[in-house]
Amino acid sequence: MPPRFSLIVLAYQSGGYLERCIEALKALECAPQSGSRFSESGARQTIDFEIILADNGSTDGAPQQVIAKHPDVRFVDNGGNMGFAKGMNQAAGHAKGQWLAFINPDVFVHATWLAQMDAAIEQYPDTRIFTSLQLDPQDQTILDGAGDGMTFFGFPFRMGYRASKPPHIPVSEVFSPCGAAFVIERGLFERLNGFYERFFIYCEDADLGMRARLQGERVLLIPEAKVDHIGSATLGARSDFALYHGYRNRLWMYLKNTPGPVMALTLLPHIGFSLSIALKDVLKGRGTIVGRALREAIFGLGAVWDDRRAIHKKRLLTSFDFLRLLTFSPRLILRRGLDLRSPK
Repeated sequence: MPPRFSLIVLAYQSGGYLERCIEALKALECAPQSGSRFSESGARQTIDFEIILADNGSTDGAPQQVIAKHPDVRFVDNGGNMGFAKGMNQAAGHAKGQWLAFINPDVFVHATWLAQMDAAIEQYPDTRIFTSLQLDPQDQTILDGAGDGMTFFGFPFRMGYRASKPPHIPVSEVFSPCGAAFVIERGLFERLNGFYERFFIYCEDADLGMRARLQGERVLLIPEAKVDHIGSATLGARSDFALYHGYRNRLWMYLKNTPGPVMALTLLPHIGFSLSIALKDVLKGRGTIVGRALREAIFGLGAVWDDRRAIHKKRLLTSFDFLRLLTFSPRLILRRGLDLRSPK
């Protein structure tokens, strides 16, 4: 019988973080939460899952060390660095679970994380994407993130990043999951054609959530499903590599997914904010990277526009309803605040 969950980790030069990540997954408490229909009926005594470790051609030996120590972990050799999006898609193709959990190698799940996600799936049967509450590993009173928001001008942002953790965070609807640790129903992931492989890396989580939203899906933040997240442990938050893919992919995501009427209202703000942050990076001596990213984004628009047509041919959400999902508050945007919506 296939497992209920497939927990998927993609490694690339992940070093010592990887073993800690896998060991946290193996230490998960797998009893259904008290109060769930399974715990009451006794129909399912444990939450069954598999762990899949995929590798994008690491040369640090970390994946091989983990597999030698944990031979029950399924290993997928992607044969080289194909990027996060394609690497995760390829790993997901080997998964057997009904629910797919995508977990970064610098994420360390808390013991009850899977049980909390399992309970949320039972409590909200009309929802098929759930995201985690991310904490600073060194200070559990500091948030690393609480799902992703989307500004009215088309920039995704990690909500609550580096903010003090509020005393109480309810289960909330958020715009999209954060790719560090989230769960999605397998059928929905396949219907969305997985992560967008043209991105290679960066923005793929917000893009997946955006496309799910256009299909009428919602995303719930489960605050008791907690993880510790180091963040940018491999590539660096503002490395040249990150800067290039961030500029390029953000523009592609906006043009590919934004409904036409919404784009008519937000295109000028999107261009204005893009140019303002580009100017800051140019003044910091990184103009060559910015120019290359924007040039590649423009040259790739033909293929991206073809993908847009396919996405919007299947769109179920109205432009007005999409507009309501965006964050308009300047205070929340500037502070990366928590734009949490009550589940309907």
